[in-house]
Amino acid sequence: MKFSKTHSLVIKSVFHSEKGEEGASLLDIIGYVDYVNHAILTYQEFTESVESAKACGLVEINEGKLKTTDTFKNWKYGLTQKLSIEKENIELQSYMNMNCKKVEKDNGVPAFSVGEFNAVVEEYLKESRKPNKV
Repeated sequence: MKFSKTHSLVIKSVFHSEKGEEGASLLDIIGYVDYVNHAILTYQEFTESVESAKACGLVEINEGKLKTTDTFKNWKYGLTQKLSIEKENIELQSYMNMNCKKVEKDNGVPAFSVGEFNAVVEEYLKESRKPNKV
């Protein structure tokens, strides 16, 4: 089974949301995906994408934060030219389809529970609806 745009978008959201060694929070990842894709991830999309990326060695989880690995960074910085978001997603999907096995259903405990994920989505939606003060 092939990887989807969502898989690559989640991995790239981790990369673009990382705060140094601290990594990326679930809130930042949800916000980035919404900003780029104009949609909120479902729990299933998120966990399948993260578990597949972990199995492929592209992301890791430490203390509730996600980080891209050197494997991902080597792929990203090895691109011969700067690509649009969409073209880079296609390239990452291609890389994953050639080098990784998709995790259909994780047999272990997901890194984030449904309740935790839903609470963060609610927090994001609440924050994003606040009017901007100028």
